[in-house]
Amino acid sequence: MRRICKRVGCCLFALWLAALAPLAVSAQSLEEIQAQQEKLQAENQQLQTQLDSLREDQAQKQAYLETLQEQISLVQEQILTTRENIQDLNESIGQLTLKLEASQAEVQDTIDLFKQRLGALYTAGNVSTLEILLDSKSLSDFTTRMELIDTMALRDQEIIGQLEDYMAKTQADREQLEAQKQEVASLQVTLEGKEKELAALYEENQAALGDIQGQVYATENQLQVNEEELAESERLVQEAIAAQKRAEEEAKKQAQAAAPPATVETPSGGENGSGNGDGGSGAVSPPTPSGGGSSGFDPIWPLPGVTYISDHFGGARGHKGMDIAGPWGTPIVAAADGQVIEANATDSWGYSWGYYVLIYHNGTYSTRYAHMSSVAVSTGQYVTAGTIIGYEGNTGNSFGAHLHFEVYENGTRVNPARFLL
Repeated sequence: MRRICKRVGCCLFALWLAALAPLAVSAQSLEEIQAQQEKLQAENQQLQTQLDSLREDQAQKQAYLETLQEQISLVQEQILTTRENIQDLNESIGQLTLKLEASQAEVQDTIDLFKQRLGALYTAGNVSTLEILLDSKSLSDFTTRMELIDTMALRDQEIIGQLEDYMAKTQADREQLEAQKQEVASLQVTLEGKEKELAALYEENQAALGDIQGQVYATENQLQVNEEELAESERLVQEAIAAQKRAEEEAKKQAQAAAPPATVETPSGGENGSGNGDGGSGAVSPPTPSGGGSSGFDPIWPLPGVTYISDHFGGARGHKGMDIAGPWGTPIVAAADGQVIEANATDSWGYSWGYYVLIYHNGTYSTRYAHMSSVAVSTGQYVTAGTIIGYEGNTGNSFGAHLHFEVYENGTRVNPARFLL
């Protein structure tokens, strides 16, 4: 009997080892996936830092462009005003030029009139002024002729003097306007040069802003790709964990199926089973693997006493869990019975989850508890629903103390509200 039991035990142990052989491969694959996750997460941290710096540069360039645009608009307004001033000055100079030409023509007419008078006197036979006076018929006529001659001479001198004064003033005004025009024209040249300089700066910075925007777009795209790869790797992790558990359960079933009947008889002392030998029975139990769990999943609230949900599953940004916000250090409990398969208590970033715990419940469901301030369990530990596994915190990619709670169904994150609310 001992030999039989020993032989059966050896066979069962061999079957158990054979059934568990694939688990080493799964564990190795899981480690590789998790290593890839760490690599992607580290790259994401670098990309996020780069993206923050790029966005800061982008904001500065945009602000500078707005300042340049304001300066360009101001200079353009000044140029427009200067051109209007030049146009006004040109009109004023034109009017003065016309006046000056008219005065010159009037002076010329007066000179021509003098010439005509002189010509008439010459034609009359060089009659002198004295002869004109002596030819008077009476004293009264003489006086009249004398006054007329004096008046004509004075009037001619007065007209010529006025015209000369007017021409001098007009010429001075014209020269003053010409000087102003030169100054305004010089200002226009300066402003147009400044406008070109500002336009060149604007174009240069606009090109730089375009480059930064391209880098921002490329970085955001790479972050999105990495996030998708992280999500896919997480799904593979959950699948590997589920496959590992299924393999454990299958190994357990195979070992149990290979077990011999419950009783192994020993030789008896007589035909009818009577005699000195003890009739007995014995059973050999195969080694039983640890783990497993029920197929049902009915979780409890993971943050007792705190009910405020600060962010729901899904939404515009595709939130992959439920955020429950409460006081820092609030105890976090296991939502259901299961085995702790990950307990990160050393890496405060932890794939952006910070300090976190991942619990395997059965072949279908797992739960994750993220952003803890500290972890109270260790990998491989079995816990029951309500067991304190850590404390609420703000580690990882988090803004404010809260619990980020995730539920995985066959390796895919689903809405925790299906089970909790």
